[in-house]
Amino acid sequence: MAAGLGDSPCATRAGLKTGHYKGNMAREDCAVCRGTGWKLVARKDGTPGSVAVACECGIEERAGLVMERARIPKKYQYCDFESYETNLADVGPWTSIHAESMKQAKVIVQSFVRDYPGVDDRGLLLMGGPGVGKTHLAIAALKELVRRGHSGCFCEYGALLREVQASYRAESEASEIKILDPVLNTEVLVIDDLGVIKPSDWVRDIVGYILNKRYVDGSRDLSNRRCTIITTNYLDEPETKQEPVRDSAGRPVVVHKDSLSDRISDRTRSRLYEICRTVIISAPDFRRYYKGHAGRARA
Repeated sequence: MAAGLGDSPCATRAGLKTGHYKGNMAREDCAVCRGTGWKLVARKDGTPGSVAVACECGIEERAGLVMERARIPKKYQYCDFESYETNLADVGPWTSIHAESMKQAKVIVQSFVRDYPGVDDRGLLLMGGPGVGKTHLAIAALKELVRRGHSGCFCEYGALLREVQASYRAESEASEIKILDPVLNTEVLVIDDLGVIKPSDWVRDIVGYILNKRYVDGSRDLSNRRCTIITTNYLDEPETKQEPVRDSAGRPVVVHKDSLSDRISDRTRSRLYEICRTVIISAPDFRRYYKGHAGRARA
């Protein structure tokens, strides 16, 4: 029996015949393995004979299935660390300060993935304006960790809350518990666009419950890790700018921009200091200037 193909000849023969051994997903039209999922190659030690190894024909399909299980939208399929560009001087009003901020954020997220799981159990809170690549980096991290065998899940904050609200309808077949189960129990969770939904007591309660539940469950047992990666457009101390808006008397109106605490509550923001490392990305909105730069779109 070839090494590495199973614990018994029966398992090996079944796998070679059906192409489904150990989750192998072979292409039926593959000319190399003929749909079995295995191919014969010469032994590396030079001794006579061949050994069966997994055929490459199913790699792409398996990778796609893994990403699908992590609920990563197809529109983000090209988001990885290599495609996250920081040298954007030819696109818009970028400066060396903006480039440095983006480079530092990329290094921090890559280091987080490289060292995970490490001594520091905190996840990441990526803060910054729209179009600076927060989601891009978060998904790049999630993809790498999922490829390494960690369970992961992506959820868009607004869509999740709307889905939970819809579950309260009498005709709904889903339940709040069923919807939140993968969010609460996956090892690596990405929450994208935290704070985008207008705050209410219910909204604050839901996000507080999710983050606290994951924190408590992860703290009980180190073998039951809960790592959370979050992106948000809201800062802790947003600038208050005078917008070109006037009241009925023609006087300029000063518009106050919400902080992250305004959107999720002071208590939940305090919890995030404990469970996430804050990474602020300061740069212009890439999407505003990327026209004509195909292949460089920023998530």
